[in-house]
Amino acid sequence: MEFNVFFKEVPSLKTSRLILRPFCRVDMDLYLKWMEDPAIHRFLGGGVRLPEGEKQISSWLNNINGRLLRSKTVLTWCVARKEENRAVGRVDLGGFVKKSMAELSYYFSADDWGKGFASEAVKEVVRFGFGELGLHRIQALVLPENTASLRVLEKNGFQREGLLKKYPFGREFHDAVILAAVCEKNFDKRFGPAE
Repeated sequence: MEFNVFFKEVPSLKTSRLILRPFCRVDMDLYLKWMEDPAIHRFLGGGVRLPEGEKQISSWLNNINGRLLRSKTVLTWCVARKEENRAVGRVDLGGFVKKSMAELSYYFSADDWGKGFASEAVKEVVRFGFGELGLHRIQALVLPENTASLRVLEKNGFQREGLLKKYPFGREFHDAVILAAVCEKNFDKRFGPAE
C-alpha cells in the first residue's frame, strides 16, 4: 500500500490483548490521570504538557487525530486492552524522513507496567512500520536509567547505537541512548540493491 494512504485516519492495529486506535474523548480522563504520575514523568524529560478543560481536550484530540495526521507528522495511538477497551498507554510513530525512517516513542500507565503491554504494542507498531509503511529504519531515544524501556526495545529487535550527550529530550536536555531497528529488505527496495 502507498505510504500516504495511512494518514487519512489513525489506522487501528490489533494484538492478542490490545487494540491500538485513535484517542477519543472517553479515554481522556484516564489518560490525564495516569499522565500526572511522577513515575511516568521521570522518563519523559520534563513531562508532557497536558490539556486542561474541555476546550483544550477537544483541541488536543483534533490535533493528534487531524492536523498532525494529515501533515504526516505523527501517528498517535491510544493503546487499549481488548477485553474492556480501557486505555493503558500511548504510542507515537513520527518524525518521518523521506518516507523511509521514523522515530518511536511510547508510555504506559504505571499500573500496567510489567504486564508486557509495551512490548506487545511496540512489536505491532514496528510490524506496521516495516510491513505497511515500508520504512527501513525505526529509531527510539531512551534515558539510560529507563532499563525497562531499553529491554522492551531490545526484545523487539532494536540495537543500541550510542549515547547522545545532553540531547534535547522532551522539554529538557539529557543523555539519551539511541536505539534502532532496521529492515534491510525495505532499504534495498527503496534505494536499490545493497552493495
